[in-house]
Amino acid sequence: MTRRSRLALSALQYLLAYLLASGADIWTTVLALRAYGVHEGNSFLAAPDGLALARSWIATGLGAVFLTALYIFGIAHAHNVEPHWLRRPRRSFLRLYVNPWRWLDRAPLHAIAYAQAFVVLRMVAAANNWSLAENGPGPLGDLVGWCMRQLGTMPGYILAIGGVYVLLTLAVTPLTVATVRLAVEDLPRPSPRGDGARLAQG
Repeated sequence: MTRRSRLALSALQYLLAYLLASGADIWTTVLALRAYGVHEGNSFLAAPDGLALARSWIATGLGAVFLTALYIFGIAHAHNVEPHWLRRPRRSFLRLYVNPWRWLDRAPLHAIAYAQAFVVLRMVAAANNWSLAENGPGPLGDLVGWCMRQLGTMPGYILAIGGVYVLLTLAVTPLTVATVRLAVEDLPRPSPRGDGARLAQG
């Protein structure tokens, strides 16, 4: 299998996981909103009848494009990750940067972690929604509600979900390290530019 084919397969695998988790989140949200006293915390996706499904799926689609691209960036450049960051992946997050191309010794690791953590976040949200639909506790919703009361609707929602997302990003690093190592073993390393010309001349 060529490098391009392996990258396409990786993209498809991630996209499938993302869509399954997102679909579960949306479906369980609809179920939870039927329970007494439950409402959608994200004001952008809220609607008079509960949830704006069209906006939810549009946001999911946009997220799919961005996160799949992020994941593939990480897979494609996995061979650039320095071994010591694979041994201590959480420490690699101490460096803040804007341009990932300047920090390829760790940026691919971060890209994969961010993408994987978002899938886990939607699974956590789906589990929270399912519990609410069954008249059980909703700890994630309780956290969001508390932050919204302290800071306002959208700032509180962003802080709560963003905080959980950061924690999940750090939590999935063992999976991310395994993914990077598998990509290094499985994916052919890109040839340096000019190799083809040198071979042709030889």
